[in-house]
Amino acid sequence: MWEECHSQEMTLGEAVDICRRCHRGAPFCFYNGNTFAAIIRDVVGQIGLPPAKAAIARSLAGHIVAGVARAEEEQAFDKFCSELDRQDGSSIG
Repeated sequence: MWEECHSQEMTLGEAVDICRRCHRGAPFCFYNGNTFAAIIRDVVGQIGLPPAKAAIARSLAGHIVAGVARAEEEQAFDKFCSELDRQDGSSIG
């Protein structure tokens, strides 16, 4: 799944979903969640958000990927991603 998807252009929400799905597929024996949470935090750091928004987005995205986010956090992140997409049509690629 990772090999098929990681080099494609995608929205931030899609990138989080790919990392979450890869984490749940458990390709590594140890620290699987940390691996994919670190990837998505790095991605968030590279999309040019203001520092305060970037910190919130990194935290939420990492929690979602690792599977520890509450429903409210996931909803807040979905709303954030929708607003980000509307602002500039951002894609990650």
